[in-house]
Amino acid sequence: MRVEPLVAPSISAREAVDGSYALVDVRSPREFAEGHVPGALNLPLLSDEQRAAVGVAYRERGAQTARMIAVDLISGGLPGYLRTLRVLAGRGRRPAVMCWRGGERSRNAVLLLALVGVQAVQVEGGYKAYRRMVLDDLEAWRPDRPVFTLYGHTGSGKTALLRALVDVEGSTMKPWVVDLEGLALHRGSLLGGLNQPGVRTQKDFDALLLEALGRPKGDYIVVEGEGGRIGRLFLPRSVGELVRGGIPVLVASPLEKRAERIMEEYSPGTWDGSDVSRFRKSLGSIGARLPSAITATLREAFDDGRFYDVVRGLLESYYDPLYQRSSISGKDFALVFDVGENVADDASCLARLLEPLTGRRDTH
Repeated sequence: MRVEPLVAPSISAREAVDGSYALVDVRSPREFAEGHVPGALNLPLLSDEQRAAVGVAYRERGAQTARMIAVDLISGGLPGYLRTLRVLAGRGRRPAVMCWRGGERSRNAVLLLALVGVQAVQVEGGYKAYRRMVLDDLEAWRPDRPVFTLYGHTGSGKTALLRALVDVEGSTMKPWVVDLEGLALHRGSLLGGLNQPGVRTQKDFDALLLEALGRPKGDYIVVEGEGGRIGRLFLPRSVGELVRGGIPVLVASPLEKRAERIMEEYSPGTWDGSDVSRFRKSLGSIGARLPSAITATLREAFDDGRFYDVVRGLLESYYDPLYQRSSISGKDFALVFDVGENVADDASCLARLLEPLTGRRDTH
């Protein structure tokens, strides 16, 4: 007689994200680190090593043996695991349990929770279905309000201005800032990954981007002018069109101030050995496109600890000419905004200047 598998109550990935569920991801830590739903709690049934062992057993000895090995591996910690989930459920939100594709791991977790009185649900299709949903939604997304795109040479203060715009008060219309580089944990340039709090994966970047776009926070959108990539991360096509189609605004700042600002942001005096190594590698890539004498001067300045001279030299010889050609030449800027000494005051001033431009239709 064939025994049918027990069926766990389930919901779609969209229902899990849009509803008031406590999202529990039972995949291994490595799977979770590669990409997950923003705000999800990782409570893996198996560690990375245990999951690998079960996978080997499945391939070499079959599904039944693999399941028994998995039971042996998780049995010791199961009481504590279930208690943790009961505490989570006790906070008032029903757990929605997710694994890679809505298979045995999430189903078993839901059924085990039912035994201890917790009515959880399984996410149909798991993280794989959620990932497909993110990509489809990003592809379909279009702005429903005016967009401004901030351009400016490296170090002009665009990012600081963007972040200060979030807190601007007193204007009739409120800016909605979408900080692409903040979401990417990268400043966009060849050296933009230095002095960052971590490294963002493409999957997590896409998920965070969709979350940011799906929660309107103002009357017009403000983004920074980016190319098709930020570091190693690709912008979805719809977001690339958003950036290119925005009303262009040029943020201007003197060379000396830009070099000082970059010194503050990158803080080269705090770099460890890996940071120094990454910089030298990047400098080598840049140097291949510069006259050898300039490259030698930059290397010597870096070796001597004259970081300001390195930054200024890179701006003058590499970044400024490149940015001028790629992002400034030929653009009809609706506004040229000169950055001052106080970023909060600058943001308030910029918001007042942008407001009457929201009716402009000749976007680029």
